[in-house]
Amino acid sequence: MLQPSSLAPQYPGLHSTALFVFCLLIFATSPLSATGWHTSGTQIDNPSGAAYVVSGVNWYGAETTAYTPSGLWAQDYTFILNEIKANGFSTIRLPYSNQMWESDPVPSNHFVGLCPSCKGKHARDILANIVNYAGSIGLHIIIDNHRSEAGNSTEANGLWYIVSNSSNYPESSWTSDWVHVIDWVHGIQQTQGATDTITVNYLASDGFPVVIGYDLRNEPHTVCSRRGCNYLGGSTWGTGDGINPASNPNPNPFAVTCIANSTCHDWRLAAERAGDSILGEAASHGWDLPIIFVEGISQYPTATGTPANGPYDFYWDGGQLLGINGNAGNSGAPVVLNAGGNSSSLGPSISSQIAYSAHDYGPSLFAQPWFTTDTCYVSGCSPHSLADLWSTHWAFVNLGQINPVWPGHASYPWSNTGATAYSSAPIWLGEFGTGNSSSDIFSTGAGSQGQWFIDLVNFVNSSYTVTTANNPGFTMQPLNWTYWSINGNDSFAILNSNWNALALPAKVDSLLCFDEQGPFALPHGSGSGQCGGTGPLPNPQ
Repeated sequence: MLQPSSLAPQYPGLHSTALFVFCLLIFATSPLSATGWHTSGTQIDNPSGAAYVVSGVNWYGAETTAYTPSGLWAQDYTFILNEIKANGFSTIRLPYSNQMWESDPVPSNHFVGLCPSCKGKHARDILANIVNYAGSIGLHIIIDNHRSEAGNSTEANGLWYIVSNSSNYPESSWTSDWVHVIDWVHGIQQTQGATDTITVNYLASDGFPVVIGYDLRNEPHTVCSRRGCNYLGGSTWGTGDGINPASNPNPNPFAVTCIANSTCHDWRLAAERAGDSILGEAASHGWDLPIIFVEGISQYPTATGTPANGPYDFYWDGGQLLGINGNAGNSGAPVVLNAGGNSSSLGPSISSQIAYSAHDYGPSLFAQPWFTTDTCYVSGCSPHSLADLWSTHWAFVNLGQINPVWPGHASYPWSNTGATAYSSAPIWLGEFGTGNSSSDIFSTGAGSQGQWFIDLVNFVNSSYTVTTANNPGFTMQPLNWTYWSINGNDSFAILNSNWNALALPAKVDSLLCFDEQGPFALPHGSGSGQCGGTGPLPNPQ
């Protein structure tokens, strides 16, 4: 999400000649099975095989130049984590930057004033304490690589790396940092910047790994200016980075030649490289495999468009997943994972660790063209049906609609990398949020912020139990979500500016709580702190 610029506590807000040999190498390997957190169809399963629905919050700050999750100037991290649990949330998306990870500075006391155990600690040690306490009270974590250099919002160049006169975080650093992160999660002391003194406890109090998985990069996107947008200059999906997607849409992702000089743009192949590196590290140690979460981009060529010239379908940064399937004019490219690899071969295929993520927002962030006087909820209700918008861009992943065969395109060549074909995967709505005025959470008419928020809450709710009111016109499996954000210093805050109570109880007690899942979900009832305590879930519009 776009964040304000102020950092003070008051801020708101493979080539054809090698292909035959390569395929022989792949067929000689056997797929790895998962023993930790894993996926099954559209479902995320815990290590015992039971379904787990991610329903939680974002807690940002460590990706900024504060180098630590926000709010520690107002409350101790134990208090904030207890508040997250007490309000029914089970999972936290925890962002970091590569700069924070590699330099591991000591955050200023200005940012950790009311966290005594944080003062004088290095950034990774503070994070370790947070992860450990979260696990001790039954919460789980998804670690998010939000940026390369420390700062607010998405990386300005729209990519997963940045190499300039002032910043040097090439793709190789991004990938190696991810390998260091999984080592850290498994209690291996890290020495980048400083030497860790706090060891991460791998297991939470429920006996499962506290970290569910890794969100590889926040909001890869196309960079736009007043002069227009440059799709090929930002994060693309399926363009191949020099490997022709029309003849080989499923190449070895390590075979591209752009990695060494940091000129890659195909986000889908980059996600495979990072995911393969993480899974390869886990496999080499005999560890449980984590879930790899891959976000969408922001633009994708339409059926009549080309990557070079468009036209393009525009969507929210991180929310554009059309590239998974492609269309009549552009080959689709789902993410395929292996346990490790290099430019000549890949490790065993992994078929149960991929989940996709999307971000979605309302008109208060930007007045997108689908927010109009005929915006409505149910599929087919108008050209601006929100249910159709969401199913087109990201919810189709949940509907068993991955990789149809489009006219002019052969069926996707899964066998190139030894992968098992899949038609569905879990979808995680990693970011969505709204403000704390009445009009932000209750509809004031078609195309309003309140309409978008109520309709999205109902859309997610329908994936658990379909009712006459919330039925979008098609049947989904349970959706995963994390609200942006818990931060009391954010314009979409759940907690107030003192970080000690809800900023707007109705947002949680009359809306978000109806989508909470798991053992900490607020009980339904009419009393204070109960789901429905400030009113029933409003119907979508």
